[in-house]
Amino acid sequence: MNIYDRQQDILKIIAQLDITPTMYQNAVTKYTSIAKYMENNGVEAEMYPQGSFALGTVVRPSTKDPDAAYDLDFVCQLKNNRDGLTAEELWKKVEYILTTSNLYGGKLTIYDKCFTVKYAELEGIGFSIDIIPAVDENDENKNQLRLKSNNPNLIDTAIAIPKHCEKSYSWITNNPRGYRTWFEDINKPFNDFSRMQYRGMLLQENKSLYASVEEIPEGLERSAIQRVIQILKYHRDVYYSKFKNGDDIKPISAIINTIVTHISSSALTTNISAFDLLDYVLSEFATYAEHQFLTEAKFAEQYHDKNVIDRKNGKWIIENPANPEDNLADKWNQNPDIPNYFFRWAKIMQKDLINSLKICSDEDFRAISESAFGQKAVANTWGTKYNKVLPKPISGVIPAKPWKTE
Repeated sequence: MNIYDRQQDILKIIAQLDITPTMYQNAVTKYTSIAKYMENNGVEAEMYPQGSFALGTVVRPSTKDPDAAYDLDFVCQLKNNRDGLTAEELWKKVEYILTTSNLYGGKLTIYDKCFTVKYAELEGIGFSIDIIPAVDENDENKNQLRLKSNNPNLIDTAIAIPKHCEKSYSWITNNPRGYRTWFEDINKPFNDFSRMQYRGMLLQENKSLYASVEEIPEGLERSAIQRVIQILKYHRDVYYSKFKNGDDIKPISAIINTIVTHISSSALTTNISAFDLLDYVLSEFATYAEHQFLTEAKFAEQYHDKNVIDRKNGKWIIENPANPEDNLADKWNQNPDIPNYFFRWAKIMQKDLINSLKICSDEDFRAISESAFGQKAVANTWGTKYNKVLPKPISGVIPAKPWKTE
């Protein structure tokens, strides 16, 4: 039993589910082309990533189909603010340009909050881009957000997004750039610690793409925080896929990102491996699970500095650090099964990702890993490693009998 080797093998599974350098560059080319197309058609807009692509926490989204496409989110922010047009006007403007395009119209699907362009496969894997139209939020709403926020310095980048429901349109306030700033400020020292080693590894694996480490895009760097988030996201997808209503009750990625990043900010050191940080994060998850058994007052008294997952007047609160009006745990308050399953999942992660490293049997370790990450993902990365291999039967020629039988 070698715990370090087992840790590295789990990280290899996650690396195989990450976006490749070729696909990363392809995605950058695609979304910059969309921005150029919008500009050529009279719309001044800036396209920029949000979510996993912006944070460097991409994992292939489906465990039921390990060959599923990547779904990447990009904001298309027009050079206006919310007071300059209605939500319907913004939506219709972007919709018209995309639907009338010979290049994008045939690849387009329209949803309530975004326009999705699906692209052909690259390296055997497809991907789609979600285009989220937006404008700058107005000054009045930004001032209100600053008064409520624990991070008022992040509010300047708040945007307004149109939501389309049947024939009605409304505005939603969001702040993906502010969130990315918050994340990167906490992630920076972790990334500084691992940057050169990780870039060196990427260069060795992609010599046909890059001549030096300086050519590698920052968006491909992976710190301990980013790897922990990726591990949790993929484990979540596998775990919740086992339940009939798994997609409805699983925690959204923004919750995982926020909790892991908050917890990581309180780590004693940033010079830490992904698995040491994972161990620390999951131990904190176990502490937050005490919310289920303690009163709000008792939890606050016993764990006064633990407020990433909060409860006030019976209401669960996980605040978006860049938008104080966005409670990421809203669905937890609508369905009590969601927090119950969340804390149950936290216990399973401890067993699958930490305790399993110390069990003696390689076969048991592999079985747990297959349950945690799916048989196909494990087999694609490990081959037959950790499987019990039976000795091959000795083959030989049966000697001729030295006598003749009748």
